[in-house]
Amino acid sequence: MYTVRMRIGIDARAVAGRYTGDRTYWRGLLRGLSDLNNDHRYLLYVRQEVPNGADALQLGERFEWRVVPASSDRIWSLTTLPLSARSDRTDILHVQYSVSPFVSCPVVTTVHDISFKLFPQLFSAKDRALLNLTVPVAVRRACRVIGVSENTRRDILKAFAGTPPEKVAAIPLAAAPEFRLMDDKARDEAGRLLESHYGIDGPFVLAVGVLQPRKNLPMLIRAFRSAKRIARLPHRLAIVGKHGWLTEEIDTALAEAGEDVIMTGYVPDDHLPAMYNCAEMMCYPSYYEGFGLPPLEAMSCGCPVAVSQTSSLPEVVGSAGMLLDPESVGVWIDAISTLLTDSGERRRLSEAGLAQAAKFTWRRTALATQAVYNACHNRNRS
Repeated sequence: MYTVRMRIGIDARAVAGRYTGDRTYWRGLLRGLSDLNNDHRYLLYVRQEVPNGADALQLGERFEWRVVPASSDRIWSLTTLPLSARSDRTDILHVQYSVSPFVSCPVVTTVHDISFKLFPQLFSAKDRALLNLTVPVAVRRACRVIGVSENTRRDILKAFAGTPPEKVAAIPLAAAPEFRLMDDKARDEAGRLLESHYGIDGPFVLAVGVLQPRKNLPMLIRAFRSAKRIARLPHRLAIVGKHGWLTEEIDTALAEAGEDVIMTGYVPDDHLPAMYNCAEMMCYPSYYEGFGLPPLEAMSCGCPVAVSQTSSLPEVVGSAGMLLDPESVGVWIDAISTLLTDSGERRRLSEAGLAQAAKFTWRRTALATQAVYNACHNRNRS
């Protein structure tokens, strides 16, 4: 095996976007890589401009931002990025989902999930067609594929028959350091922030995620309203996330819910820890997740979680949360009613969640990712 200094190119466009799982992944990975003790150089490619807040990442002199303009993201991914990487003589290029045929060095691609294969009805025809066109080719062309959980790794191997098992690595994510348990004073300040910005002025249950069919929000809204009525709860349900696609059923459920539900829309990064710290529980009834960052962020803040017992979520939550059938409204009604009326159980799950969340760190993610880079580079040299 060779240990040499590499020039590693990274598609860093998502670093500049709004808060999403992709953005969290790349920011966390870059921070983790910057903490590793090696001489590798990292070229961070973006299409338009260096992201706001890039200095706050404190990546160090081994990281260099490269702005390479293009008329569209599609052209950028297809030709601009690979040609720039070739000109810069990168040894490895790390992207996500799609791999251009014009890349001349070994490519690592991260596939966060393949829900488009497993739940095609939850995607628009356009998005479904594009993903079915690009992802199978990317898995075939890439030197290595990173799945963000063991469940995602298994799904990739099953969906793309003939992929060698050693080609796909399961590398879990972590919560950003900003997600942590607040003391009483900070929590009081967080409560005032939520009241002034979002009108949250009492106890609440939290749900986080882009509004789309896979998140199973209509079921959660029905379950919460029933639990509220049966247990005579004073709580409201706060849903954090921007509108996504195919939201007609969600919109209908929201209209029926009235004041029982607060829709915050997009919430900036620095407000999310306040949401998790002030919520009495967090619900995540998604049908499928490649990893499931919101429950991990919630646990990092000491917020008890109830999640679906499907896909990767049991890996993330372990025995530190309530694992529930996403198809059973009754199970969710019981779980919400029980947890919100039992302070002892909330405290137990809060402590268990903190311990579970501590098992996931960006340093571990970075070390495992660096091992993937090394494997590709050594294979290319052999």
